[in-house]
Amino acid sequence: MAEKEIPYEYVNIDLASRHNLAASYLEINPFGKLPAIKDDSNGLVLFESGAILQYLSENYANEVHDASARASISQWILFANSTLAIALFVPSNKEREFPRLMATLNDIYTKKQFLVGDCWTAADCAVSAYLGYLPIFYPNEDLSAYPEIQALNERTRSNPNYRTIMEL
Repeated sequence: MAEKEIPYEYVNIDLASRHNLAASYLEINPFGKLPAIKDDSNGLVLFESGAILQYLSENYANEVHDASARASISQWILFANSTLAIALFVPSNKEREFPRLMATLNDIYTKKQFLVGDCWTAADCAVSAYLGYLPIFYPNEDLSAYPEIQALNERTRSNPNYRTIMEL
């Protein structure tokens, strides 16, 4: 939201104290998971990062996309939240899928800086968020075969908005 200058109030939900299971939070997300948002302008409550990204992109990001671009953005968000997430965090899939997906993504990023169009979109947010977890969850993973992914992660880590939110 900060990247697209969308006003927001950050609310810290303490998972260690199980605040995500409090009745007040379960009204926002009945599954007790993060993230979730409430749009005070219309009362809409959303959970699931992909749905949140699409909503913010379509309603607040001041981006003009035709139907084809919106479909491409949606495709990348769904890819990140399903295919990429499973390849990274489901051990039985990581060994088989990780090298193939990383090689393909690395190839894509050798050809272009952004996944859809010529500017950063919700698609880039979704994919770079998962790729940004690599050095956190797999600090010993050798990513030297994927220099474009390494460069993307460095750009992400050097982004002031990313640094601010990750320090919260």
